[in-house]
Amino acid sequence: MRIWKTSLLFCVVLVKMTGVVLMDEISVDSTVSDADNNTHSNLSSLIVGYIKMLQGEVQLGINIVPNICIKEVVQIMFDTEQDMLSKFEAAVKDLSYECTALPSSVEHASFIVTKDSNNQQVATYTCDAGYTYGGGKNMVWCNDDFGEWDFPTLQCVECFTSRDKYRGKKSITQGGVECQRWDSQSPHQHGTISSDFIENNIVLSENYCRIKKKPFEPWCYTTDPNLEWDYCGIPNCNRIYKNDCGLPHPLTNAKPNYIYTSNGATVRYACLQLSGSTQNSYCPVSTCMNTGWTDASISCGNDDCVRNSQTYTGKRNCTISGRTCQAWISTHPHDHFYNSHHFPDRSVSEAGNYCRDPNGSGTLWCLTTDRNVRYEPCDIPSCNLFP
Repeated sequence: MRIWKTSLLFCVVLVKMTGVVLMDEISVDSTVSDADNNTHSNLSSLIVGYIKMLQGEVQLGINIVPNICIKEVVQIMFDTEQDMLSKFEAAVKDLSYECTALPSSVEHASFIVTKDSNNQQVATYTCDAGYTYGGGKNMVWCNDDFGEWDFPTLQCVECFTSRDKYRGKKSITQGGVECQRWDSQSPHQHGTISSDFIENNIVLSENYCRIKKKPFEPWCYTTDPNLEWDYCGIPNCNRIYKNDCGLPHPLTNAKPNYIYTSNGATVRYACLQLSGSTQNSYCPVSTCMNTGWTDASISCGNDDCVRNSQTYTGKRNCTISGRTCQAWISTHPHDHFYNSHHFPDRSVSEAGNYCRDPNGSGTLWCLTTDRNVRYEPCDIPSCNLFP
């Protein structure tokens, strides 16, 4: 019996003679065919299943051959398993799966599924009537490696179609302040009547954002005694915004607040605390443009808060929605009657285009350089908010 010079040679022959047959090309082809015909299959689960079958073959060999051959059988099986696994991965790497399930739903939006030029499934979302694009991805693709849809990040925000047709029930301003009821005179007195509203009933209008004067988008009086009124950040349905700039730039000592208004996607920065530094001619608002976020700077100095609207001499020169203020010495694009006597500055020229309260309204505001918007309030915090 000199033929059995080594235990390895003996065990190899014994494995063949006892019928311990490893998975061959037919097994691989069968598994690949199953994967190709089952659109619900997951590539990773197929590989796991294939390995389990190989492990079963290994266990079969261990059960049949004598104990002296267990080590050799396991080694033979392992080497063959690695070789067959490589063949399997090469065979299935080009497989692709269609998404049979529907893509994720998005609130206030519908979608249609088509195929692009590469024959890949794509779902395109469209906001429902009364809502408009508010950022994020409105197209998602089917991940054909696993037959699963990418996740949409589209946001559809409520919008108004014209100045006299907004019937929504939003009752919070774009700054997060609750609206005052229209039939209430506290904390702000006003002269609105039922005929000013689309419901033709001041009681039914409750404290919803509404449009009752020609120059405005939806707005309301606020429940904050220090802020008479504010816009509600509801965009116009007829405007299209295609820019998605991602997260805004962080600023030292200031907190960004991402909002969406009819002026587009903007970020208003709020000071976390005040310091002794000052900076002239700044605007703490960043707007999403084709080239990304516009530059914004905010000094968070002592002049960045207001103690009395009629004595404020700070340098804020943009409105709550990011519109640039018109210089007070100018009458273009909006004419006005204000002169040096209306400002705490030494002259109307020195008042620049800074936010002021020349009519004693109790709120800092300015005329804007937007010919379609005569004036807007300036979002300047009260000094009482800071220690």
